[in-house]
Amino acid sequence: MSLRKIGRFGAFACALACASLLQGCWDRTEVNDLGLITGAAIDRQDENHIRLAVQIFVPRASGGGGGGMEMGSKGGVGTSSTFVHSAVGENIADALSHLQERMPRRLFWGHAEVILFGEAEARHGIRDDIDYLMRAPQPRERAYIYVCSGQARQVLEMQATLERDSSEALREIAKSGESMSVTMTQLAKMLADESGAAALPWLKRNAPRTKTNPDGSANYSNGTAVFKDDRMVGVVDEATTRGILWLRNEIKNGVITVRPEGGQGSVSAKVLRGKTTLKPRIAGGKWSMTVRIKTDTDALQNASSVNLMTSQAAVRSVEKALEQDLTARVDMALQKVQKNLKADVFDFAGAFHRAYPKAWHRYGSRWDENFPEVEVKVIPQVRMLRPGLSNAQNREKNGKDEDAG
Repeated sequence: MSLRKIGRFGAFACALACASLLQGCWDRTEVNDLGLITGAAIDRQDENHIRLAVQIFVPRASGGGGGGMEMGSKGGVGTSSTFVHSAVGENIADALSHLQERMPRRLFWGHAEVILFGEAEARHGIRDDIDYLMRAPQPRERAYIYVCSGQARQVLEMQATLERDSSEALREIAKSGESMSVTMTQLAKMLADESGAAALPWLKRNAPRTKTNPDGSANYSNGTAVFKDDRMVGVVDEATTRGILWLRNEIKNGVITVRPEGGQGSVSAKVLRGKTTLKPRIAGGKWSMTVRIKTDTDALQNASSVNLMTSQAAVRSVEKALEQDLTARVDMALQKVQKNLKADVFDFAGAFHRAYPKAWHRYGSRWDENFPEVEVKVIPQVRMLRPGLSNAQNREKNGKDEDAG
C-alpha cells in the first residue's frame, strides 16, 4: 500500500472517530424544556381518585426582584418564583399524565424536595403512593415526607418569607433536627419492618393572627403522625414528639428548661448529643424492654438561684431535673403511642427479633397483641459538661453592694 493510500485511510479513520463522538447528544433534553418540580402534595379526592398538586419552579422569576408577587391561572396558584398546579387521577401516575397534558414543558421530579400527604389520603393508606414514588426513576429518594392537617395543597401554596418557596422552607426545617424528620427511603423501610408502623412529621396550619392580617406565609404547628401498616391512626403533639425522638435514638439538638429542686427560677440546657440503647428481655413468658438514654448538655441560661460554677451539688440537682423531664416525655410517648395507638414506631420489634430470633419466629405474628403489654423501664443519664457562667455570682455581688450602701 502506498503512502498516499495510507494517509487517506488514516484521515478517513480519524474523521469516522470524531463523528462517533458527536452522536452522544442527539437525544438530550434541554433544561429550558423541563418543568422543575420542587414539591408535591397528594390529597384524597374521593374513594377512587386522588388530587396531585406540584410546585413548579419559574426560572424567569429567579433573576429579578418582586419576590412574593402572586401569579397564576385557572387551576394554578403560586408566587413569582413558583407555581402550583394540580390534576385529579386514579393514582399518582394517572394524575401526573393529566398534568403533563396541560403543561408546555416536560415535568421533572429530580428537584422535588418534599412530598406532602393530606390527612384524608394518610388515613386512606399511602403504600401505593410510596410504591410509585420509589419505582419511578425521577422522584428523589431523599425527599422529605410530611403529613398535613386538611389539604396538603394548602401547605404547598403557603408563601415562604426567608426561603425561595414553601418546599425549600420545609426541607430546611427537616434538616434542622428540631422535630421529626423522615425521608422517602426511611419511610419505605419503616413500612417494610417487622413492627409494621411508621412515624411522620405532622403539620397543622394555625389560624390567622388577626382578621386584617390573614398571614399566608408559613404559620403552622408541628407534631407526629403515627401510622399502623400504611394508614394513619393518630397524631401526637410537639411535646410527645420529643419523647418519640428519644426512644427512636433520633434526638439531635434542642433546649430543655427545668426548675431544679431547691433553687428559685429555671435553667435552660442545650442538648449536645444523645444516645438511646434498647435492651429487650424475655423471662417467664413476659416481654420487657430497658431503655437507656445518655445525654450530654450545656447550660444555656441560668435564671435560677443555684450556682452552677462553684457547687457540684447544684449541677447534680439540675441534671436530676433534666432526667425527670426526659423520663416524663418518654413516659408520655409510651402512654399515647404504645398504650393508646398501639403502634410500634420505636422499633421494639426489631430489637426483640435480633436478640431472640427463635422466640420471634414463634411469637412474632402476634406482635400487635404483645406490643402494648411490653413493660418498659427507662434509665436516663444526663451530664452537664459545661455549666457556664452563673447568674448567682452576679446576684450575690449585687446583694453585697446593696448591703454596703
